[in-house]
Amino acid sequence: MAALGIVLLAGTLAALAQTATFDFTGHWTGSAQQTRKSPMAIAANFATGTAPQTFTGMFFASTGEGTTLHCTANGKQKRHDQVKTRLAPCDDGSTILLRGKLDPTAQTIKGHFLRVKHGKAKTGKFMLVKGPSPMGAFVDDPERSAP
Repeated sequence: MAALGIVLLAGTLAALAQTATFDFTGHWTGSAQQTRKSPMAIAANFATGTAPQTFTGMFFASTGEGTTLHCTANGKQKRHDQVKTRLAPCDDGSTILLRGKLDPTAQTIKGHFLRVKHGKAKTGKFMLVKGPSPMGAFVDDPERSAP
């Protein structure tokens, strides 16, 4: 019976090690590409959420038409470094769901998104990197140096 308890404890500790809390706080930049469309610049500012392994913040996407989409972000780190983020409400009436894999060493999130607007769904891929964006990479980036 004691051996069974040790095995269960070891399994529990292994599961906890796989979900070590990552600090999402800070500025993230990257790109997203809707299926069969040109890539667009994206950025986010995240802060620690109210529960463990959660985060909140703002998300921005350059639409390529000279405008920027703004969304409220609520995310959660799941088991095995999976990350799910709901972006809503967005100022254009859309809801975006990001589902990706966190690489804590490289401080990146890569995955897929689903954007629903007026009942129509569009999908694509995205990548976010923690840290300031390169100058000029994102028009509305508050950390970008003015020319």
